[in-house]
Amino acid sequence: MTPEAAAATRRRRTWSRYAERRAPTEYEFVSHDLHWHYKPGQTPWEMSPDHVWNRWYIEYRNESPLTCSDWNRFRDPDALVYRTYVRLQDEAETYIDGAIKDCERRDCYARLPGVWVTALQQGYTPFRYAGHALLMSATYLMSMAPSSYISNAAAFQAGDELRRIQRIAYQTCQLGRHYPAMGFGDDRGRWEEGASWQPLREVLERLLGERDWGKVFAQLNFVVKPAVDAVFNDRLAAAAAASGDDLTALMHRNLQLDSARSGRWSAALARVAVQDTPGNAEVLRRWIGEAAPAVTDAVVAASAPLNTPALALAPDETRQVVTEAIQAGAGEIGLAAVA
Repeated sequence: MTPEAAAATRRRRTWSRYAERRAPTEYEFVSHDLHWHYKPGQTPWEMSPDHVWNRWYIEYRNESPLTCSDWNRFRDPDALVYRTYVRLQDEAETYIDGAIKDCERRDCYARLPGVWVTALQQGYTPFRYAGHALLMSATYLMSMAPSSYISNAAAFQAGDELRRIQRIAYQTCQLGRHYPAMGFGDDRGRWEEGASWQPLREVLERLLGERDWGKVFAQLNFVVKPAVDAVFNDRLAAAAAASGDDLTALMHRNLQLDSARSGRWSAALARVAVQDTPGNAEVLRRWIGEAAPAVTDAVVAASAPLNTPALALAPDETRQVVTEAIQAGAGEIGLAAVA
């Protein structure tokens, strides 16, 4: 081969499943079109067409009312891959670890006001169970999504939820060491029987029962997660700070950054869907509108134990915060007045 021919061959390097006329970025190179089992009009898995797994994916993914001619057009605005996600969260965890060390050096757990300790017992540590439901919903979305770009973003969201669960579990353990008579850690009974938690428990169990991937995406990322995070990150942080619990405030303000990232990729995905198929706007509006009233009521009820003299979480004010969080996400994709 002549040097000229060899140079021409090198210039013609291609990526067979990547249609754009440019080299893919690192993000695209490791994310693009990895779902070999998403083949519209074909059997997803190499099994009998009547196998339950094939019927499940065909009905609840391929034939979802949320449609798009090419889901691979979606890009995560943060362009996260495993390497960059781990680096990002390593920095966040280093920050929280530093806050914990400072708190323990100052013995801040022992100095918390009694009314706030009670609020944490009743309205904070049982949230681990809600966190697990959010984690499972995100992993279902990951497993059912029609593009590896979407699955990767959902997987990182699941990692975010696990991060929050682990940090609340640590808080629960430390509070139990300082206040052994209060039963910190015995939260299953509070979650399953506490009156304030039951509406949220029902909402989350209904979400876990949803099968259509698009409906799970819409109701998890545009209703349940924004509503929950608005209270159990933002409002919780404000209440903690008012009660002198700087660690919980710092921790959940940092965790809210994960929620903001979820909102960015969710809005980007919804915009791709609506631009491709304008009828998707009504599909999303319907699903968001169906879930919003019950979710709003549930989050308002669950926030009640966090109401203390240091910062009154009045139901009407909390309802407004939750409504604004849901409407903000819907407004990012051009949907108004859905909550």
